[in-house]
Amino acid sequence: MTYTPMIAGSGLVGWQMLQSTLESQRTAFNKSAEITRDSEYFKEKIGTINSAEELVNDRRLLSVALSAFGMDDQIDSKYLIRRVLEEGTKDDDALANKLSDSRFTVLAEVFDFEKTISYRTQEEGFADPIFAAYEKKVLADLEVKLAEPEYVADPEYAALFETQVKRNIEISREYFNDNIGGITSPDELLLDFDLMQVVMGAFGIEDRRGSKALLKRVLEEGGSDPNALANVLGDKRLIRLAEAFSFDKSVPTNALQADSFANNIIEQYRWQRFEDAVGEVDPAIGTALQFQRSIPDLATSDISDSAKWYSILGSTTSRSVVETALSLPKGFSQIDIDKQVEILKDKMDRRFGVKEVSDLEDPATLRKIVHSYLLQEQIAQSSGYQSNQIAITLLSTIRYDQDR
Repeated sequence: MTYTPMIAGSGLVGWQMLQSTLESQRTAFNKSAEITRDSEYFKEKIGTINSAEELVNDRRLLSVALSAFGMDDQIDSKYLIRRVLEEGTKDDDALANKLSDSRFTVLAEVFDFEKTISYRTQEEGFADPIFAAYEKKVLADLEVKLAEPEYVADPEYAALFETQVKRNIEISREYFNDNIGGITSPDELLLDFDLMQVVMGAFGIEDRRGSKALLKRVLEEGGSDPNALANVLGDKRLIRLAEAFSFDKSVPTNALQADSFANNIIEQYRWQRFEDAVGEVDPAIGTALQFQRSIPDLATSDISDSAKWYSILGSTTSRSVVETALSLPKGFSQIDIDKQVEILKDKMDRRFGVKEVSDLEDPATLRKIVHSYLLQEQIAQSSGYQSNQIAITLLSTIRYDQDR
């Protein structure tokens, strides 16, 4: 049984009660049997899905995926969803780009089945420990060299030699950092003398310099399989080398197999289901909650300010909130879309001081809009009272603190 959100009162009163208990209510909701079962199933199975066909054929997975984007109503549109996912969004003629519902575009972008290969060499910080080991080895060799009689007897020459060695280290560091990320195979690594110079020094395998065939097999087979050459030889240096580069683990994967993918979708799913549950108790508060969560992401997105205004009007939830908060007439959506944006920008500036959509990132500004929306909604629903009297009554029952 799914947890039913508790909302004491309607409008602003109910909203403030929900806000004060939001975290505890969400925790209880997420622990409900249905949400827990679906979340665990999605987390366990989604990484095994390699195509749109596989996803739409697993109704339980598809249900979570669609619910995360507020698309529960499309659960039986398997053919449509499959086409949207298979065609993606890169081509202007892709189905998702032709549909008026932007949810399909977002779905197609997130569930990207295109295969990519990630290499250990491309991971952030990969070069650091390897070069640090190389530098330590070179400096240790330098110290031994400078202790030899000929260098001790000629301090000036020794100082010049030390300076040159350290300069070479910095040159090697720059080259290694700039180029190691472009290595995607053992062959590429073995063909780059300067990179191999660092690698051999770092792993102490200078004695294997002429054994390219052996090093290639070591790098190709990795260090996980007991029968891999590095493990058969029992050479700890080669095992460390194989494990560091892990070319054997560089296999094609899609976005769904990324470590964070399942958790991100599950969090989105839980939020959406909770918002839907709130909406069943009080539709206006459910809409306000969706607006409160979604609009900051739009405000901080990289798209142009103009595109953000069009996105607000293109979202049923956002449009409903701003139109109601600004008391725009019912026929507003029927006029030219460019004129709608022009009017919306002017009124948002005059009423809430919002000059750009990025201003909606401010919690205080966002709160003013939500409060205005809920107040107007409650006034509209209370047809038995005069609007002014309702507003006075409502405002007297809540604490409207803009700085909270």
